[in-house]
Amino acid sequence: MKNNNFLGGIFQAIADVLNGAERSFLDLLSVLAPYFVPLPAAYLTYFHSVSMLEFPSWLGWTNAFVIESLGLASVSTAIRFYRNNKTYKSDKERAPFALAVFVYVFYLVVTISLNVVLEIVAGTRGSWIIFSIALFTLLSVPSGILISIRSLYTEMLQERGERKQARNPGTRPAFASDTKQEELDKDKSFRK
Repeated sequence: MKNNNFLGGIFQAIADVLNGAERSFLDLLSVLAPYFVPLPAAYLTYFHSVSMLEFPSWLGWTNAFVIESLGLASVSTAIRFYRNNKTYKSDKERAPFALAVFVYVFYLVVTISLNVVLEIVAGTRGSWIIFSIALFTLLSVPSGILISIRSLYTEMLQERGERKQARNPGTRPAFASDTKQEELDKDKSFRK
């Protein structure tokens, strides 16, 4: 809807800028936040490795990094394999999805053992604190899934842009960000 009022036009332009900034800011947060989610579990792994297993500090930090990296990598791999297997039905092209899920389950067993079971054995904290530690530890599940599905979505947008370019060979190469912008533009025109 076109606004013929000068002041209304200024306010609409400001609103458009703020709405665009809000979308971009939320997109930035949704990209960064999942990578910070494993930090409490990583710290707990470090703490338990050093204080209870009596590992040197450098090894405690190594454990924390390796275990949380394994969690993110395994859930990401499992989701990619799942998508691959939905696309390709032949055994020759199928990825070992069950094996990737096994690695993720193994990661969960290790991280729960280090961060929750050792707390129970130590008996120094109350049950609600241990329950809270377990929740912090399990936050890596939705975090890893979110990272993976955002990555897959970006790939899907890029593939869509490449298919569009193949249909229209004279156009410039499309990137995921271009396709995303096109979708935002379509969404904006839909709302009018």
